[in-house]
Amino acid sequence: MSHSTPKKLAMVSQYKRPPITEAVIELRFDGKIDRDLIDKLQGRLSTKYPFSMGGKVWNVEIGDAPPKIRQEFQGYRMTAVDGTGIVVISPSLISTSRLAPYSGWEQMIESAKENWSSWKKIIGYRRLIRVGLRYVNRIDIPNPENAPVHINKYLNLRPEVPVFGFSPIENFVMNVSIPVGNEELKLILNAGSTPSPLVKTVSFLLDIDLSRDSNLPQIDTDIWSLVDRMRPYKNSVFEGCITDEARGLFS
Repeated sequence: MSHSTPKKLAMVSQYKRPPITEAVIELRFDGKIDRDLIDKLQGRLSTKYPFSMGGKVWNVEIGDAPPKIRQEFQGYRMTAVDGTGIVVISPSLISTSRLAPYSGWEQMIESAKENWSSWKKIIGYRRLIRVGLRYVNRIDIPNPENAPVHINKYLNLRPEVPVFGFSPIENFVMNVSIPVGNEELKLILNAGSTPSPLVKTVSFLLDIDLSRDSNLPQIDTDIWSLVDRMRPYKNSVFEGCITDEARGLFS
């Protein structure tokens, strides 16, 4: 089967200060994996990710009988020493994340493959039911005068409202779901205003979530080939959503 790249694919530059706050590669599986296997995997990964938090939730079952309360194990969120590398393992998934500062795709994919290798050695084969690639971007716009900021100067994805003669929109939230390309991909795109951690700055969020949950490969080489093919779509979506004015902020 041949695979084509997205139309009008932008040649993405290596930005000096990429606005990525978190990048995630997620692999999700059919069924539930036993707690003891997850614990073994947590021990194996602890050398690279020594800081670990376990998650549990309480479920209340209400019916004719008295309510039953049971505790359910949710997995581990493990963090590297530098605080930027993260792996999440649960009874149904493994995800590898990189927080800012983003160090590039090659390091990101290499970490994901290493974590997947550890998963396979401990857990063994499980049927893959979802592959996800998510990039969360925060575009910070200096605003020393606290003046109104026009969204359309920075984002091509924005709400369209009637012309009321008022000031520019101060806050907005958008959610879009779109089938993408010939790879059976689904795009969930979130954009909106977000509180800025910087003084005299206005920030916009651009959250790109690409996934596939049908006709998935089950062999390692084919899985990573799919992830590699998803990346150009992610890049194309990002470039299509921003303006040259935005690019100037992190180029």
